Amino acid sequence: PRGAANLRPEASEPTEEEIQQARSLADKTTKATGNDPDVDDEEEASSGSDEEGEGARSGRRRGLALKAAAALGNTPGELDELDMDRYDDSDDEAGANMFSTCDMAFKSNKDDPYLQGDEDSEEEIEDHTLRESDILFLAARTEDDISHLEVWVYEEGADGSAGNMYVHHDLMLSAFPLSVAWLDCFPDPQAGPSRGNLVAISTFNPEIEIWDLDVLDAVEPAGLLGGAAPPGEEKKKKKKKNALVSGSHSDAVLCLSWNAGFRNVLASASADHTVKVWDIAGQKCEHTLTHHTDKVQAVVWNPAEAPVLLSGSFDKTAHLLDVRNPSSTIKVDLTADTECAAWDLHQPQCFLVSTEDGLVVCHDARKLSSSSTSSSSSPFSSSVVYTLAAHDKATCALSFNSVAPQILATASTDKTVKLWDTSGGTPHCIASENPKVGAIFAMSFSKDS
Repeated sequence: PRGAANLRPEASEPTEEEIQQARSLADKTTKATGNDPDVDDEEEASSGSDEEGEGARSGRRRGLALKAAAALGNTPGELDELDMDRYDDSDDEAGANMFSTCDMAFKSNKDDPYLQGDEDSEEEIEDHTLRESDILFLAARTEDDISHLEVWVYEEGADGSAGNMYVHHDLMLSAFPLSVAWLDCFPDPQAGPSRGNLVAISTFNPEIEIWDLDVLDAVEPAGLLGGAAPPGEEKKKKKKKNALVSGSHSDAVLCLSWNAGFRNVLASASADHTVKVWDIAGQKCEHTLTHHTDKVQAVVWNPAEAPVLLSGSFDKTAHLLDVRNPSSTIKVDLTADTECAAWDLHQPQCFLVSTEDGLVVCHDARKLSSSSTSSSSSPFSSSVVYTLAAHDKATCALSFNSVAPQILATASTDKTVKLWDTSGGTPHCIASENPKVGAIFAMSFSKDS
């Protein structure tokens, strides 16, 4: 959101402990391989042949010098002063006297009298400084098996002119990214201010990474939810393979949803068939919900009723529940595997679920049965407000405009983005665009513009 980011992001500074860990790892690597990292293999291998051919090269240099001297009218006697036979011989003492300051070493550039002044130029500072009018958004990408999360900046053009868009900075991720969710709660309340600018990222790993977006060149996340157990805990768990911390997912995390009403709460959906509710500040799992029987693809909190959670799965069902009473759920049958779920921002009693066959179905939660046990509702029951055949292929993304009521955007693997007017319960398409970027898996309206 606009105003959440630090206008001058700070550069990441390694701690003394991290420096010692890096040195220790380098020492272990050197001992294990028996190689000196400061010696180049090619240089070492070619040292013998260099000595053998030095006499021949010296003779060639002297011959070339004599030819040049003849052309210029110089005599061989004048060349003796140049001493070409020992041209490449180094004089360590002379070098040390000429550049005596090279023997000096400083722990910090601030202590070096030749490196005084600001480390960053005014131009560099200006490049990293954000403006209050900038719109920031996130994009995850993978290239050559290396995954990044990019922080993009969009500068709106003045007087209706075209805007400017660029990558401000990026973060290297541990695995292929699957879902991102912005949040403002630090995983460690003592590590930062009361509100921050962070992002939760899920990948094919069973852990959820939380990164501080106001830190440049960060090498590790600010916190982790779930994932592999620390080395000390692995031994306690009878040396199980891939031991996980208590409460962790056991498979890829497919979707994330941050609860803006309860800022320390994050929901996650996983391929392990579960939905989990996390305490971000405590970095622990509070609830594990097992109402689905297949991979859970979508999870989203209600924007008006903070404890109400909607989830959708490959078991061709969507479930509605209140986490204060997680054992009671309302089940809605679908026509195909779930792709995405969303709440209507202007009518928060209504929710949408899109499926692999391209359909989007809108339900009114007030008309669904709410028995003490899990109940079922057909996709063609009285709770259905409308059914929309949005795309020819899977509808992977849904987004309501926060300013214009009844305007819905959909995106699909058919490579198109469409805008729909849903007023009156009979949606009709008002725009369709192929941005020529291939299959589209994620799309959202900006809440700042």
